[in-house]
Amino acid sequence: MRIVGRGMLFVVVLAGLLAAGVARADNNPNGIAFRAVGWFKGKGNITLESIQCDIPTVSTAIGDGVFELGLWNTFGFDTVYFPDINSPFGNPCGVWLELQNNLLNQAIQVDHIALQYKILGARRFRQFVPARNGFPIACRQLRNDTIFAGAVINPINSTLDQSGSGRPNVTFVQMLPFVTPQMINCLRAQYAPLSTDLFTSLSLVIRATVFGTSDTGDTFRANPIRYTLNLRHSCGNGRIDDGEQCDPNAPTTCLGFCVISQGATNGLCSNNKNHFCLVDTDCQGICLPPNDPSECICVY
Repeated sequence: MRIVGRGMLFVVVLAGLLAAGVARADNNPNGIAFRAVGWFKGKGNITLESIQCDIPTVSTAIGDGVFELGLWNTFGFDTVYFPDINSPFGNPCGVWLELQNNLLNQAIQVDHIALQYKILGARRFRQFVPARNGFPIACRQLRNDTIFAGAVINPINSTLDQSGSGRPNVTFVQMLPFVTPQMINCLRAQYAPLSTDLFTSLSLVIRATVFGTSDTGDTFRANPIRYTLNLRHSCGNGRIDDGEQCDPNAPTTCLGFCVISQGATNGLCSNNKNHFCLVDTDCQGICLPPNDPSECICVY
């Protein structure tokens, strides 16, 4: 008679459940049977005239996981939602979640993706923006959201790659929208009035948990996975922030003076070290109107 230890017994039982494809959500520790692999995006050719994106595969996928965007707009393109497939600065070729089915003989139908949002370091701003559980109270109705995505992931022993991912038991699900316009507008309303001395960027951490159903009707919950979107005070907020020469909504911008070094024939503008000048009027430029990609650059 052979005695099996508790640890070995657990492994044997789990292996049996995976082989039979009859595990439930609580029997998926660490995403062994139904796994969220990571965040990715496809290769893209992005210009101001067109945006062309490839759907990621296991051999071409580019790691994502974190992105930075202006809270108002980014270089003239309004921040409406994320990812923005129409904005060259809105991560148009992301965000894709890679999912893996490690069951034998049982496909998994993705049912929904539960999202939970949290502001990293929200406590620092609580005297200006009341928050609870790391999220503004005024936006609490948006703290949890759901994306319903229809995708079938074949079992690990399947020979049919119906998703085009490069492997039968892998599929990529596009998270669109990952951050809704309502979320962007609410966060903007709460944090926009804060001084740039207090707030220059806002880290929105998104926790995603995928739920699916196997062919036998059993429910699986994949391992939670996180994504971070950094929202910055940037062009269009009425202030000249780091990396900006002007702001189209600021009352006075692009006003500098000419600095001529001793013995030099030309000078450099105080507000633009790359612009040559002879007199102060050469350094008094204009900021382009809003919605221009170069709106935060002085034009002389």
